[in-house]
Amino acid sequence: PILLSDSIGGSFSTSSHRCHHKQKHCLPIPQCGTLSISPLLFHPHTKGSQIIMDTTQKVVKRQASFCNAITFSNRPIVIYEQVRLKITKKQCCWSGALRLGFTSKDPSRINPDTLPKYACPDLVSQSGFWAKALPEEFANEGNIIAFWVDKKGRVFYRVNESAAMLFFSGVRTAEPLWALIDVYGLTRGVQLLG
Repeated sequence: PILLSDSIGGSFSTSSHRCHHKQKHCLPIPQCGTLSISPLLFHPHTKGSQIIMDTTQKVVKRQASFCNAITFSNRPIVIYEQVRLKITKKQCCWSGALRLGFTSKDPSRINPDTLPKYACPDLVSQSGFWAKALPEEFANEGNIIAFWVDKKGRVFYRVNESAAMLFFSGVRTAEPLWALIDVYGLTRGVQLLG
């Protein structure tokens, strides 16, 4: 059998479908090749107290301070799915920048009032949260950051069209994962890209 690769990195065999009728040719049925995923948006309710979100749920901005700006995706992400963000607003005079990662906790079940000020170290010290700070030099307005997790729980990121870089590892991938984005410090606004 020939192994083909589908759009999310899995493979399927072309001999997975056999014909039971003589002298008729059957084509293989591709499995998961056309997986339709709903658009990735910010979670509408579970967000830090300083987050302002536009009506499309694709753009968030921190209104004041440098913290209380944790956000999540509206749905679980798929392994290898790239979460793509454009930095729309940078603010000087703070140190530290965007924190990126994943959680196995459904944001719909998190009370926004219980969210801590910071993803790192506050949230990541709790079970089911993994995140790390983006290096400050990449936190420039207009930069496009993509990050994703592989099936081994390693998180990679890319800035604009750079090569993929290992960010951190240790994410539990056996359960659904939501993206975690803390609009922290120098980063004042981000937009989710399709």
